[in-house]
Amino acid sequence: MNHLQYEKSPYLQQHANNPVDWHPWGETALQRARKEDRPILLSIGYSTCHWCHVMARESFEDEAVAAYMNDHFINIKVDREERPDLDALYMAACEAITGKGGWPLNVFLTPQGRPYYAGTYFPPEPGQRLQSWMQALQLAAYNFYKNRLAVEQEAEKVMGRMERRERFIPHPQEEGLFNAAATTQVFEGLQQRFDTEYGGFGQGAKFPNTMALEFLMHYAWHTSSLPAFRQLLLSLDALLMGGVRGHLEGGFARYAVGRQWRVPHFEKMLHDNALICRLLADMYKWTKKSKYRFALIEALSFLETYLGNPEGGFYSALDAESESREGAFYTWDVNEITELLGAEAGWFCEYYNITNEGNWDGRNILYATRPVKQFAADKGISLPDMEGFLERCRQKLKVRQAQRPRPRHDNKIILPWNALVAAAYARAYGATGNQQLLNKAEQTMAFLLDHFREEDGRLHHLYEQNIPAFLDGYAYLIEALLELQAVTHQPEWLHTAEELMQKAHELFWEDSAGLFYFTIREQSQGPIRQLSVREEDMPSPNAVMASNLQQLGLLLGKPEWREQSRRMLLAAGNRLLEAPLPHARWGTLLAGEVYGWLEIAIAGADAEEKAKMANGEFFGLHVLMATEKPNEKYPLLAHRWPSGGQTLIYVCKDYACRQPVEKVEDVYLVD
Repeated sequence: MNHLQYEKSPYLQQHANNPVDWHPWGETALQRARKEDRPILLSIGYSTCHWCHVMARESFEDEAVAAYMNDHFINIKVDREERPDLDALYMAACEAITGKGGWPLNVFLTPQGRPYYAGTYFPPEPGQRLQSWMQALQLAAYNFYKNRLAVEQEAEKVMGRMERRERFIPHPQEEGLFNAAATTQVFEGLQQRFDTEYGGFGQGAKFPNTMALEFLMHYAWHTSSLPAFRQLLLSLDALLMGGVRGHLEGGFARYAVGRQWRVPHFEKMLHDNALICRLLADMYKWTKKSKYRFALIEALSFLETYLGNPEGGFYSALDAESESREGAFYTWDVNEITELLGAEAGWFCEYYNITNEGNWDGRNILYATRPVKQFAADKGISLPDMEGFLERCRQKLKVRQAQRPRPRHDNKIILPWNALVAAAYARAYGATGNQQLLNKAEQTMAFLLDHFREEDGRLHHLYEQNIPAFLDGYAYLIEALLELQAVTHQPEWLHTAEELMQKAHELFWEDSAGLFYFTIREQSQGPIRQLSVREEDMPSPNAVMASNLQQLGLLLGKPEWREQSRRMLLAAGNRLLEAPLPHARWGTLLAGEVYGWLEIAIAGADAEEKAKMANGEFFGLHVLMATEKPNEKYPLLAHRWPSGGQTLIYVCKDYACRQPVEKVEDVYLVD
């Protein structure tokens, strides 16, 4: 009997009719495994994962395969977005066993929950150096029932590797880490991974790697490093021109399957788009290039159109498939385009690399390989005329696309992902001054606080589900509250952030490690309680918490929180220096420690207006407060009210303040 029919997760519902006797993760299934002394097959995925769908069709819907699974294993299905703690824990096990990871994630456990064998996608037949799924099942079952001692020994080895991964040896001294040489070492570690021809990192599949790009942005800002700035611009241009971007509907797909950014993995995730939007907002602040503003507004519009929940908040993802075909919503036959555009099809097809044969699987993905400015020059027309031409054509295709069946969305509303969106909207408002963006940021935050926060201050991970929030929920929500404080100057956002930080200390802090655990103690059902330092597709929650502590310490006058932030950075410092790419947010935190956070206070009758102008500029890592009346409550504003009736901008760093200025642009001169 399949036990998933009462689960709310769209991913688990997709498997509710499998002939496999799936259980949700919980004490019922775990007790059964212990009582019957049977191995556990733990299968983890998410609803918009293409290869999860493929493996389900090939294997989990097969009666014979399901019968073998039911006879030999206790089968447990987990939605990684519902239980990111279990996903992270058992992904670490898979990486310890195989040296790699991904989804679908399939891990074989002893009845005590200790992993002894693992893999990701298994095909129905062996080939391309992959076992078939039936071979993997037979191997895992045979070893458990016939070689039990060897299985227990292997599980012990795997647990040892996982436990060593959770041991953090702090960097021995502040002087050895908090210096410019260390930030340069981080940069040089990233530089070794640069693809200087196509942008991004590495020579294979391309992910946005927004945390690494943010580090390059701050490093270039503080050091005037031309290689860092060039790689940042090259990578952003590749992201904006390539097939990862939805050139019609907006938004960004999860990653590109090849080095040249042309073919996307078509699912679109809420968190990816929120992080890219934040980076685009900062780049528009810095460069004032309209292409970043256009892509920012386009991506936020995509979120509202395709992932917005009418009652508030945002759904988690959009599937790669529609009409049972990967990419069907996004790809085109050349005849469709010719029919829609007529005589205008030629230039449009040339710019977006659309061919008669198709540039992917017989169809066409829209992607550009040269900037529109260059294309306009090649065709002998002005840039505005070419941009107008391409926009007219895109709108015609967009109307046709809207008539197609949409990919299904995963309707989970996830606290940390929505917090990232609220922060992105607040940052976008700062960059553009568009009031509608601020409204959306405040509406999203109000929805999260109303529906995810209990009376005792604890948070929930999912909308209308009683799953306690993980560290990322607290970290990203506090970060979003600080973003709102910076652009609205409303103290209630700041005090809510303070309250949540105090609650997070109570629930997650581990003083012996100098870091926060990812789960609250009563939720830690796996064999190891993890400290979340490394990052994959989202910022390390511990790195975000360290940044939050730094900012709250400055804004509220809490030096002990700033010291705690430094201690956390020391705890993660060796990991950062050894492997900068999966610890890039720590690198940005290190840059702040080395080069200093700007403290900007604006006081006077025109403080709101000047603060709005200041939020439209890029000042690197900073905190900002503004007041239009004397305010002695906050250290940043105390004793700052001008006596002459003017509005003054005070800029401080490292406990030293410069002469106040009256113009926002003069802040650059002060620093």
